[in-house]
Amino acid sequence: MNSEFPPLRFVAPQYVERRKEKGRRIPLPDELIARRSEIARVLGVKVQHLSQALKQMPDDERRAVFYKLTHEKPINLTGTGLKPIAEGTEGVTLAVPREDNLDKFQQKIEQFGTGELRKGFPDNPYIAHITTIEPGEPKDRLSDELFEQYDQLIGKDFVICEIEIISFQQGPRQQRNEIASVVQALERAFANGVHGTLFEHEESGGSCRAVIRCTGKMFRQLVEDRQWQRKISWFEPKPRFETFQSVWNDFRVEDLGRIESPPDDAPVVCVVDSGVTVGNPFLEPVARENMIRSFLRSDPDNPYDEFGHGSGVASLAAYHGLNLAKGAENWAEVWIASARILNDQNELEDERLFSTLLREVVETFRPLGVRIFNLAIGDVAKTWNPTTKRTAPRKSWVARTIDRLSQEYDVVFVTCTGNIDQSTIREFLDDGKPYPGYLCDETARILDPGQAALALTVGSVAAGTLTVSSAATAIALANQPSPFTRAGPGMEREVKPELVEVGGNLVYDRQGNWVRGNPGSSVVMASNKLTPAAMYDHGTSFAVPRVAHKLALVLKDLEDEGVNPVSAPLLKAFLVNSAAYRGGEDLGTVQDELDSRKRKSWLNVLGYGMPDRIGATSCDDYSAILFYQGMIAADQVAYFDVPIPAELADSSGDKRLTVTVAHYPEVQRWGLERYLGTDLKWRMFRGDVDREEIITAMSRDEETDETDEEVELPNELKFEHKRTLRSRGTVQHDVLEWTQHREEFSKQPYTLAIAAYKRWQRKVDDVPYAVVVRVEDLGHTANVYAEIEEILARLEVQARTTMP
Repeated sequence: MNSEFPPLRFVAPQYVERRKEKGRRIPLPDELIARRSEIARVLGVKVQHLSQALKQMPDDERRAVFYKLTHEKPINLTGTGLKPIAEGTEGVTLAVPREDNLDKFQQKIEQFGTGELRKGFPDNPYIAHITTIEPGEPKDRLSDELFEQYDQLIGKDFVICEIEIISFQQGPRQQRNEIASVVQALERAFANGVHGTLFEHEESGGSCRAVIRCTGKMFRQLVEDRQWQRKISWFEPKPRFETFQSVWNDFRVEDLGRIESPPDDAPVVCVVDSGVTVGNPFLEPVARENMIRSFLRSDPDNPYDEFGHGSGVASLAAYHGLNLAKGAENWAEVWIASARILNDQNELEDERLFSTLLREVVETFRPLGVRIFNLAIGDVAKTWNPTTKRTAPRKSWVARTIDRLSQEYDVVFVTCTGNIDQSTIREFLDDGKPYPGYLCDETARILDPGQAALALTVGSVAAGTLTVSSAATAIALANQPSPFTRAGPGMEREVKPELVEVGGNLVYDRQGNWVRGNPGSSVVMASNKLTPAAMYDHGTSFAVPRVAHKLALVLKDLEDEGVNPVSAPLLKAFLVNSAAYRGGEDLGTVQDELDSRKRKSWLNVLGYGMPDRIGATSCDDYSAILFYQGMIAADQVAYFDVPIPAELADSSGDKRLTVTVAHYPEVQRWGLERYLGTDLKWRMFRGDVDREEIITAMSRDEETDETDEEVELPNELKFEHKRTLRSRGTVQHDVLEWTQHREEFSKQPYTLAIAAYKRWQRKVDDVPYAVVVRVEDLGHTANVYAEIEEILARLEVQARTTMP
């Protein structure tokens, strides 16, 4: 038995200012506490009268009721039976009753007035700040400026303003349906422009803000008619956001601020696409002149973009995003190399073999120091699903070539899942397969080469729901999967895509029965022209360069920290370990919907989430990152000591442990063998488990490693995705959050065990692999970084590698 205990090395901290904690209770002044009984009595009488009146109203009248609350400080209406619909001027809140009475609000008032003090606090202390509550008037929904001008506005030929539509339904889907019905009702009321026009509108969390232009007479109806009083909760004189259309229509490059090149030592991303137009004002500062190449045999001296795809991709890889507002500055952080492989029709030359072409590209740029290749194209004729995957591992030469090049040259390919075309999406909707459920359809699987086992595959999420000049509604909400993104799994049934980024949205018109792109929710990028210098589009191919951008910056961070070399597995592990899901409840509804079709199927749509460029390499007082990169032989087990501070027991907040293991095994070249020559599987155990017990348990586990059975081992940590699911791929990521931590758990360092399994009959090479672990106290109490640093200082790190 050989013994080697590889150390986990710290990344030096980069401190990022954190937001202040929310939800702290501020003690009431003594005079208010002394008067709380009187305050509760007066307010309680008023609310009782309002409640009685509400009970006696007919339903149609009750549905138009809202209340105006004035208060000296912010208030919290949670649990009162009142739903805030708008905050008017400072100290004013408009709210609607959820039921036909105000009994819950009365109970809160009584608790405030007569309940026992707890640590100097009465229950529901915000009650002390409410000065009045009265039935709302229709014009209470107007901003101050519109309120003052109201009499003049209702006599004008037209009024331009922003409105807020609100839904009172409980579920996100029901809320969206209700908002859609209100939008359609507005369209009918506007009579195709006779009385008004609906322009941009954007949904978020059960509400929708919209820009409208209407006659003064129609404006009065929207304000005063009972049917609109709870549908439209607020009126503003002008949009709070600058409209996408106005920014786009007014855009001129000369109106921008500085467009800056990356630093000289910035990393390079090679865009393998239709070329790059280096004369474009956004691309000229970022293009490496000696790395702009054409691989077209018919046009070897023309590396420039004649189709318009590669230039947009390159701008996103360089800047991550463009800002077109007047005076805006655009600072690039990544240099661009370009390999033009597509002609002016966005196609490969007839005589070229794609796999051979990719090898030529890598062999050209790898000696120039390029480590990251952005390949944002997919073969629409090759969908990776159960029908095709029986033969595709042997015939999918492009994916296989990407994997072989990645392993041979220690590079990272970042590729996409591919897009579902708009006509197919419309057919799904017509056939009763609603979003997001149709993402589980077999025809919605990823396109070749998105299944490549060693590539980072990227899916798309929507940035928002801003809809331009249309009554259509956005299909996806912010941070939900884009309606066109495709789903995995990959070559070995592993999670694909691994990551997601913003790639745009689509809109759907139920009446016109069409699905189309929408400028307001598309991605803005550089064009392939000098003027106009920008364009907008949507697609997973525009999510890919955003991930490549972040990956390049992680590479730069690690090199700056003295990590040399930075292996491709380590680079991937750092970025994936930073990924998280965004979108809260809205995203949760998508996960639940997909889960109802097949358990954990949402993982093959959302991957492990969106990567965090800053969080990938930065630590602070309450978090620490540890990492290791090296080689592991087949049929060995590596054991790592992972210090988890006992001081976490003093924190009342949640604790989080994220682990990512990445490896670059050999891949199948011929025959019917397993695609990967070596698999890795990892498990982690608490510090109160004897190491010899773990070694014995891991040896028993090897006997069942080919099955999907979960073998329970002593005090093993139960991560979110579990061993079977995460162990299928070359990037294995999982997360654990817990609340209670006991000191005895940290009696000794936790143990991370990584086992390598040989899958081929013939000899396999040792496998490059990397480990990244992040430990966090989300309660911001335990000084995690200092404690782990101290443990490491006194801990003599050892590794045991067990040979069967």
